[in-house]
Amino acid sequence: MKAYLSPEEASSQIGICPREIRKLMRLGQLDLGLAIPPTGKKKHWTFRIYQGKIDKIIGRTVENECV
Repeated sequence: MKAYLSPEEASSQIGICPREIRKLMRLGQLDLGLAIPPTGKKKHWTFRIYQGKIDKIIGRTVENECV
C-alpha cells in the first residue's frame, strides 16, 4: 500500500475533480492529508492524501487484519 495518494488517485474515490481537491485542501476546507505550500525554488504545492482519511469521509470501514 502506498504511503499517500495524489489528488488524481483520490478523485476517483471521492467523486471530486483533482483541481477542486487541490483548491479545497489549500483553503483548509477538505482534510484529506497535507497541502504543502511552495518553498524556496519549488514553485508548486505538494499534496499528500491519506487513504485512511478518504475511508473515513466516505464511510468505508477497514477491518483489522491483526488477530
